[in-house]
Amino acid sequence: MALSTYRASAVMALLAVLTGCVDEQSSIEPVQVSSGPKSDEAPDPYEHTPSHFGVVPLHAGFSPDPRVVGGRAVGEVPAKSIHRKCKGWISETPDYLLDADTAFFQLHVLGRSRADVVLVVRKPDGAVLCNDNRSGTTDPMIHSDFPIGTTQIWIGVQEEGATADYRIGFSEVKTRSSSIPLPEQH
Repeated sequence: MALSTYRASAVMALLAVLTGCVDEQSSIEPVQVSSGPKSDEAPDPYEHTPSHFGVVPLHAGFSPDPRVVGGRAVGEVPAKSIHRKCKGWISETPDYLLDADTAFFQLHVLGRSRADVVLVVRKPDGAVLCNDNRSGTTDPMIHSDFPIGTTQIWIGVQEEGATADYRIGFSEVKTRSSSIPLPEQH
């Protein structure tokens, strides 16, 4: 009996290790990075933070599509503080929290600004997605599945201390940058 319990524990540990080793990356797609910090890393300082601009509640079939919100990016901390593969500078607190009460098979999150901005997303399971420039534009976009729960979203800038007004669009259908209005010029 003890041997079979040991084998079951070993199989479960092996499955846990194997499921954490998937890292999808391409030149067009956003970088998908591992979930959660490793045991030898410092605790995550952003795990329970509020947001600067509020909560975006979404459910499958939401309208209008795209749902558009705006804000101002501030380069306070390096985006690599969320994950080593993320570029640019973000605010210490997430800009928005996406509150999904249904799971999304493919949700597009698109950043739009007159400046060159970056997009960092942390899903409820701790998986981090980041994108700097979508193919041929300076507008970052992430399209991925999103589980039920709260996702943290940052729009960042290229340089420390810089700021940029932006809009974020959420869509269940493939969206072009032009479908998200640019922020007003100040």
